[in-house]
Amino acid sequence: MIYGRIIDGKAIVPIIFRLPKQPDFSIDFIIDTGFNDHLTLPPQAVSTMNLPLYSSTLARLADGSEVLLSIHLATIVWDNLEKIVPILASGYKPLLGTALMTGYHWGLILKTMV
Repeated sequence: MIYGRIIDGKAIVPIIFRLPKQPDFSIDFIIDTGFNDHLTLPPQAVSTMNLPLYSSTLARLADGSEVLLSIHLATIVWDNLEKIVPILASGYKPLLGTALMTGYHWGLILKTMV
């Protein structure tokens, strides 16, 4: 099961990264149902994490413009399983797209914070 939370009206899911020779760490991703790939990270984060370049792709942004984006590979822990996923180096906020959510039923459990 994958747990998340709502912050400022946005659905947030923490994703654990497993990089070579480093302890696991987590980054919070905003669920973006308009993004049909796996994950995006800001280019600076991709560079800092030293993620290997896989390829590049032409992408159409929400404003209709097209940009060339680099695609990197990362190992994450998703639903307690290690998985290698493509990461688009783009934007300024980590986004989680629908490709990673395929096959899951999404619900929301609200907990009052006291």
